[in-house]
Amino acid sequence: MDFGSGNTRSVLRALAAVGAEACLVTSPAGIRAAERLVLPGVGAAPSAVEELMARGLWEPVRRWGADGRPLLGLCLGAQLLLDGSDEGDTPGLGLIAGRCRAFPSVADGGPRQVPHIGWNEVRTDSGAFDAYFVHGYWLDADPAAVTGWTDVDGFRFPSLVRSGSMTGTQFHPEKSGPTGRALLSAFAAGALDARVEAATWS
Repeated sequence: MDFGSGNTRSVLRALAAVGAEACLVTSPAGIRAAERLVLPGVGAAPSAVEELMARGLWEPVRRWGADGRPLLGLCLGAQLLLDGSDEGDTPGLGLIAGRCRAFPSVADGGPRQVPHIGWNEVRTDSGAFDAYFVHGYWLDADPAAVTGWTDVDGFRFPSLVRSGSMTGTQFHPEKSGPTGRALLSAFAAGALDARVEAATWS
C-alpha cells in the first residue's frame, strides 16, 4: 500500500524477490480488490495518519482489518494497527489493543541509543532470529497479541504482534535478510494466516 510512507519500493522489491505477485495499492478500490495487504511505513505517525485520511484510505484499511482479512504491518505500519500513538497523540486503526509509546530515558531504564537502529534478536515461544530495526517508538500492545520480544540495553519490548489474520512487525522484514524474506514469503503464501511462529518461516 502506498500512502507516501517512503519504503514501498523496497518492500515491493523484497516481495518480488520471494516470487510474490505484488503491486502498489493507492485507492480504496485497490484495497477492495486485493487478496492481502501490506501496510508499510517509515517516518512519523501523525503525517502517516494524515496522508491515509487525505487519500481516503484510513477507513478502508480499518474495515479490511476488522473483517479479518490478511494484513501485515511493517514498523510504522505495525504501530498504526494499535489504538493510538504518543507521537503527537495520534489515533491508530484500533485493530490491536495497545498504544505506541516513546522509549523511556536511559535514567528510567530505556536504551542508550534512540532511535533504535540496527540488528537485534527477536525471541518467540518457538525460537529466535535476528532482524533489522529502525524506530524511536515501541509497541505497548496487549500481551495476548504479543508473539515476539526484543531486548535493547535491558529494555524489553514487543517486536512481533498478532491478532487474527493481522501481523505486525516492529522490525523491517525487507531489510532483515533471509529470515525477513522468509516471513514475507510466508505471508504471501498464506502461511501466516493461522499463527505466527518463527520456526515455521525462519
